[in-house]
Amino acid sequence: MAESAPRAWWIDANPAVGVWPFQPAGTGGARAWLAEHGLLGRRLGLVAANRPAVAQLIAAAARAGTTLVLFNHRLLPGELAAQIARSALDACAMADNVDLPVGVPGLSLPETYDGDDELPVSDDADAGLVVFTSGTSGPAKAARLSWATLRRAAQDAATHLDLSRGDVWLACLPLDHIGGASIVLRAAVTGMRLRLLERFASEAIADELDGGAITGTSLVPTMLHRLVAGRARPWHPRLRTLLIGGGTLAPALANACTALGVAPAPSYGLTEAASQVCTVRPGATAPARCVGWPLPGVEVEIAAPDGDGHGVITVRGPHLFAGYEEQGRLVAPHPAPAWFATGDLGWLGPHGLTVLGRRDEVIVTGGEKVSPDEIEAILAEHPAVAAAAVCGVPDAEWGQIVVAGLVARGTPPADDCFAAWLASRLAGFRRPRRWRWLPDLPRTALGKPRRLALATLIAVSP
Repeated sequence: MAESAPRAWWIDANPAVGVWPFQPAGTGGARAWLAEHGLLGRRLGLVAANRPAVAQLIAAAARAGTTLVLFNHRLLPGELAAQIARSALDACAMADNVDLPVGVPGLSLPETYDGDDELPVSDDADAGLVVFTSGTSGPAKAARLSWATLRRAAQDAATHLDLSRGDVWLACLPLDHIGGASIVLRAAVTGMRLRLLERFASEAIADELDGGAITGTSLVPTMLHRLVAGRARPWHPRLRTLLIGGGTLAPALANACTALGVAPAPSYGLTEAASQVCTVRPGATAPARCVGWPLPGVEVEIAAPDGDGHGVITVRGPHLFAGYEEQGRLVAPHPAPAWFATGDLGWLGPHGLTVLGRRDEVIVTGGEKVSPDEIEAILAEHPAVAAAAVCGVPDAEWGQIVVAGLVARGTPPADDCFAAWLASRLAGFRRPRRWRWLPDLPRTALGKPRRLALATLIAVSP
């Protein structure tokens, strides 16, 4: 079945406002709506797919001192209800009906707001965004980021990416995640134009990138793979930046993208650091798995490095969150001068930071350590593999063994042929002992592999 085209909108900055936060068309109307419902300086939940009203509320909340709690609109009803119950909301804005806890008013979210008055800026230091982490390594946590922190992170990212008012950014990531919300915030400090899409759809995105207006876009590797697969025509000359985050960029995919005329800009980031920590600058190249140098003001160190210099990535600087909250109260504050241990493994080299994957996802088999990301990158080189995810499952002899979930491009190869291909490319301890061909991989909303879910799926498979 053909993929339906998503709705799309142009969002322009108010030319009368040249400082943070900029006002996309309708921000004044969004602030008036907040005032009408008594939400200035209060806590508002938001459940909706991409639409102009979402971007307008992000900008309006930044001016109104309102804390905006973002919820993944693709969660199942029970999952969504559980997160809302943890969030101490004064109200919840939503595009569709959502089961809300008793006492939380539900407010209908329009497609867009009207009104472009220049607005005062609140000095409430505690207000900001609350964003739930992706939950790839355990239950999702509610991370609080102040508007001042978000402003600084957006400014430094714009500097690092060399963005200006003349740029036009295609926004197809969900705005209810930090990666999507940060696009609005970067526009807020540059005044660049946004082309907002309701959701990712490969044909629609390809048409937008080929249209000649777009200078940059943000994608996860899965999205880039779908855009590059089967593409022969080069990228439009006006396209300058393909910012890639949310997972490891396989060398074969990076090379295929570069061959079309634009080298991708891999990045490393996390919700707790307001999105980006390190990013390869547009137009530059870096070795496989390298994500370049930190953004201005951000420090990165490797804690407890081993003999090869590999250890836990730790981050410090003005982009870090205030802490994790429950019921609107910080229960695990993060003091501003302190280092934050990300839980990811990496090392610092001549080209910047190289990311090896989650510490708690490293597979230890027969005493040897295996990085799932590295094996996934190699599996992606097989012509019959459209997507791959790797994890460890318990084994009585080895402690753990490497297993893989695979999505086929066409007909999967015979097991013996695939095993021979693996043997030619991977040492025995790094080689998947079991694999399963799946219609699709278990993923988070941003396309990251859910390795715990994959391990369960493969463990119970025949």
